[in-house]
Amino acid sequence: MEWLWTALIMVGMIVAAIVVITLFQRSMSKPGAHGNLGAMGGAIAGLDAVFNPQAANAKLDREEQTRQRAPIPSPGDLPKGVSFELDNDGVPTKVVIRTSNPDGNT
Repeated sequence: MEWLWTALIMVGMIVAAIVVITLFQRSMSKPGAHGNLGAMGGAIAGLDAVFNPQAANAKLDREEQTRQRAPIPSPGDLPKGVSFELDNDGVPTKVVIRTSNPDGNT
């Protein structure tokens, strides 16, 4: 007879889950119902930091990398294939730009 109580409890839990899902679905179909879901996402993110700290740290690193700017080249950096020709005193006289051909010759 003990199995009867176990079966009744399981059926009751299934019925309760169906009722909760149905009520949630109906509440989401109303206008403006999606406005409060952002707070739920914040709560879940807090739980993620507690139960899975490595994933939370990886998410923070990813967000930080997306906010970083591209490095600015310093004035001394030249693009590939650009060079200066200097005279005997070390003063630049002209800029030489070399392009590579498709066959590999410069």
